[in-house]
Amino acid sequence: MKISAEARRAVRWFVVAQTFFSLSFTISLDVRHMPYWNAFVPMLLGTASIWMVAYLQRRSAPRHGLRNMGIAMATWFALYTLMLDPALRLVGATSSWWWALAGIIAASPILARLSASSRG
Repeated sequence: MKISAEARRAVRWFVVAQTFFSLSFTISLDVRHMPYWNAFVPMLLGTASIWMVAYLQRRSAPRHGLRNMGIAMATWFALYTLMLDPALRLVGATSSWWWALAGIIAASPILARLSASSRG
C-alpha cells in the first residue's frame, strides 16, 4: 500500500513537471518572444532529466506509464506545432492570452495522465 502511494506520488510529480516544461516552452516562444533555441534547450534538458529518472525507476512506474506519457508528449507536440500555432498565426492572433490558452490546450493531454495515473 505504501509503495503504491509513493509510486502514484512520483507519477504525479513527473506529470506536473512535464506539463510545466511544455507550457513554459510554448509561453516562452509565443508570449515572451524568446528565440527558439533559448526556449527549447531548457525544456529539452528538463525533460531529459525527468525522463532519465523515470526510466531508472521504471520498475515502480505504472504499467505502460512511460509509453503512455510518450504518447501524451507526441500529442502535445502535434497539437501545438502542427495545429494551434499555425492556426493562431494564420488569423493574426496578437494577444498573449490566445497564445497562453493554446499552450494550456496543447498541454492538456499531458495533464490527462494525472487522472489515469491515479487509478489502481
